[in-house]
Amino acid sequence: MFEYTNIFARLFYMEGQIQEQKNMCFHSRELRQLLTQSFFEITNNWGLSRQEQAFLLGWEYSEKRTTLDSMRKRRTIVDKDQDKIERMIDIANIHKYLRLLFPYDRDAVYSWVKVKRTRFGEYTALDIMLSEGKLGITAISRYLRYEAGQI
Repeated sequence: MFEYTNIFARLFYMEGQIQEQKNMCFHSRELRQLLTQSFFEITNNWGLSRQEQAFLLGWEYSEKRTTLDSMRKRRTIVDKDQDKIERMIDIANIHKYLRLLFPYDRDAVYSWVKVKRTRFGEYTALDIMLSEGKLGITAISRYLRYEAGQI
């Protein structure tokens, strides 16, 4: 648990740096390593399959299985691919906003993406992210940012 908390503390610290110096920090190895680790921590806690994890990154699992598994096992990190980095940042932000909304309820934080919501037309946040790809991930992140009062 300590390592997990430490990853997010460093990631959120770096998020502040990103806001100040987007181009300088955006592709740093440290940021990409933290994003890769946090992506898999979050999506594992959400109970996502490897296929769902791959799809959230814009990949087909059958084509990128080796790459995804290597990243999951911390052998490699995400490339300097702005699309993938932005997806991972949005996933980390979704987690951050859920932690703000449910500070004392980890079960709510990790189950929220799989609960059908009237607000989403009886779909889950995960349904939206998987069906709409990057736009869906960004939409859920922005929705939660609003709900958490961060706008």
